[in-house]
Amino acid sequence: MTDKKSVILTYLFSLIGGLFGLHHLYLGRTQHAILWCTTFGGFGLGFFYEFFFLINHYVHEANEDQYIIDKYKLKMIQRKSPSFEIFRFCGQFIISIFYGFITFYAFPDTWHVQPLLSLFSGSCSILAIAIGTQMVGTVGPRQCSFLWPFLGALLGLPFINASSPSFNLSAFLCSLFFEWKVEWNPTYFSELTITKSKESQCLKSTKRKRRHFIRRCLSYGFCIMLFSALFTSALYQNLQVDIKGQRVKVKDVLNDFFKSQEFILLYQQLFNILRQLWIFYLRYGVKGIWTQIWMAFDSENEKQAYETLNLHYDASQKQIEYQCRTLSRQWHPDRHRDVKEKQKAENIFMNIQQACDRLSNERKRRQLLNTQKRENP
Repeated sequence: MTDKKSVILTYLFSLIGGLFGLHHLYLGRTQHAILWCTTFGGFGLGFFYEFFFLINHYVHEANEDQYIIDKYKLKMIQRKSPSFEIFRFCGQFIISIFYGFITFYAFPDTWHVQPLLSLFSGSCSILAIAIGTQMVGTVGPRQCSFLWPFLGALLGLPFINASSPSFNLSAFLCSLFFEWKVEWNPTYFSELTITKSKESQCLKSTKRKRRHFIRRCLSYGFCIMLFSALFTSALYQNLQVDIKGQRVKVKDVLNDFFKSQEFILLYQQLFNILRQLWIFYLRYGVKGIWTQIWMAFDSENEKQAYETLNLHYDASQKQIEYQCRTLSRQWHPDRHRDVKEKQKAENIFMNIQQACDRLSNERKRRQLLNTQKRENP
């Protein structure tokens, strides 16, 4: 394997974005990265545990070091299927409940009291529970048909109802069915040959092709966007705030706001601004819009320039040029002999020159804008 992963870079990515699975994405463990991002680093505990105890192992596994392959080869020879891991089983149970909970409450309350819609939301929750169990269970050289955790989760569907939904039984059965049918994944490493002397059989895995980094990022991004949509919907549907001693759902507050006269007026004003901006764009193009934006941001500096020259804002161009010549002669540094006065004069002279240049540039911009208006009436 030529693309060797660095332990230092892995620790660095873990420090920068470990809670979002950035180091797992770097190591090619996209599934683990998605788990970490959707559970906020395994609810914090998983991130700290792997940072101190597991990152070196992950790097050696990603690099397919020989002693790692020999270790798993020995395990595969000694046991037909992976041994039961209590920590992994607990992780499957907790994460599957979390996924099912988020998915169930992402749907509106009105769906849970209608038979067909309630069945649909419950089925989606069952699917989310099975996905959570499958993702945690297949981290590493393990595999299992998705059918078995899905069947286990499906047995708990009657307990997911609108009045008091319970995801515990569904998540437990889902994890139990997975552990019952889990087996080794011989294609996890690029090349792995296992010989069983008793049966005189030789099992050689096919070479696993790691997905390109861009494809991994796209898969990661799609899953995170899907989870974010469900999580945001769950917050919107159920989050409550305290208003004058009463608990009110955020969605009710937002609905009232969107129906209020203040929002309607704000929407109309924003719509008029956008319409005027579009009309202005059609007439003067992007260059005209940029000129207007520059003038708007530069108006304060223009005001300061008039104050520096002791002029009113409506001063004519002749008055500006006359004041520039007069003040430049008055505060020219060569007219002052004293060191302190000379330094003071230099500062004032520079301010005068900047103010004159600014007003001159402003006049040119206005002439350009007027020319554009005449050419595109």
